Amino acid sequence: MNLLLKIILPVLVLMGCAFAAKKMIESKPEAGRRGFPPAIQTVEASTLVPSSYPISLDSQGTVEPTNGTTLVPEVAGSVVFVSENLVPGGRFSAGDVLVELDKRDFEIALTQTQASLAQARAALQQEQAQAEVAAREWQSLRGNKKASALTLRQPQVAAARANVRSASAQVERAQLDLDRAVMIAPYDGIVLESDVDLGQFVNRGTPIGRIYSLAAVDVRLPLANRQVSWLNLTDAAGEEKPKVTLTATIGTTEHTWSGRIERVEGFDASTQQLNVIARVENPETASGWPLRVGQYVNAQISGTELNDVYVIPRQALRADNEVVLLTKDSKLVRQAVDVAWGDANVVAVTGGIEAGAVLVTTPLGTVVNDTPVRAIIDGVEPPPQRRGGNRGGEGQRGEGQRGEGQRGEGEGKGNRREGQTRDGQRGGDRT
Repeated sequence: MNLLLKIILPVLVLMGCAFAAKKMIESKPEAGRRGFPPAIQTVEASTLVPSSYPISLDSQGTVEPTNGTTLVPEVAGSVVFVSENLVPGGRFSAGDVLVELDKRDFEIALTQTQASLAQARAALQQEQAQAEVAAREWQSLRGNKKASALTLRQPQVAAARANVRSASAQVERAQLDLDRAVMIAPYDGIVLESDVDLGQFVNRGTPIGRIYSLAAVDVRLPLANRQVSWLNLTDAAGEEKPKVTLTATIGTTEHTWSGRIERVEGFDASTQQLNVIARVENPETASGWPLRVGQYVNAQISGTELNDVYVIPRQALRADNEVVLLTKDSKLVRQAVDVAWGDANVVAVTGGIEAGAVLVTTPLGTVVNDTPVRAIIDGVEPPPQRRGGNRGGEGQRGEGQRGEGQRGEGEGKGNRREGQTRDGQRGGDRT
């Protein structure tokens, strides 16, 4: 009997322990999961307010002289003087002598014509005296009868007068050639080209250089068809001409010059663009850097002004003229708009949105309507989001911990029961 108990009791104890462990494992509470709110994208937005927008038309061109002159000698001769300023880039003032030719031939010609003029005048005086003598003789011999023109020597006097006028014209021409031997600057300017040297023989009509005036410069600016409609080119009385701002980067510094549209040339047949001429007065002093001929510049022309439009960043305009707006409950919605004008930076919208609408300015990829977002509107961040899911998870985690404590207590009780059983077994063994 004792042997049977020694065999059966340990088996029963092991089976009871296994059954208790299985029950405790099956009744173990699940660990609480921490709740995380769904990920919401943060975007920037701004409230739209209607305003006025002055249109600025972009163009570019090359600076050209308003008044340029090609130096061409009007007489032939040898060059005896060349101004030290007559070099490319040289500056001169009005009245400065640029080139002087040998004058001796012209001085001789002037002296000869002056002598011819003196002879012609003497001949005229002689004919006039003879005509007076003929008139007195006719009066004394014929009395009251009318004398013929030939008798009074009127044709001879007329021919003598013509010779005087011809000789006088020859003197003027000789004096003009003498004056033309000296080429004088007609205005303050700069030399573009020079092709003359001291001692060189130049022919009449051969170009020897190019100069231009410092009073003003022009820039030819092409405009596309869509730009022309926004430019006021009417010549109404008292209306100011459109303003132009020219810019160019010299080194690392950007310089600007102000001017106005002077005239319209017409459409270019090859490009179908309208060419307008912008003029800048006093290009040497109009800015901190002189505006020089041949320089490439960018231009911004003042166009008409749009009223009651919404000016939005160019990056906020999506394909097919769509924008993304923000609803009152911070959800995205796509909206088609009417675009009146746009450039590289901003777009002027005339329809499709209303005042007070909130525009999303953050570039987005694919946008699905009613997508919730976290919006920073006009620089103001929204209030922090509630974290109720976290608190629920923590509560579940606390319950799980308490379940583990209960399980520990159960295991302790099981251990105590197992100890008692082992004590009874040891007592039986001792018995």
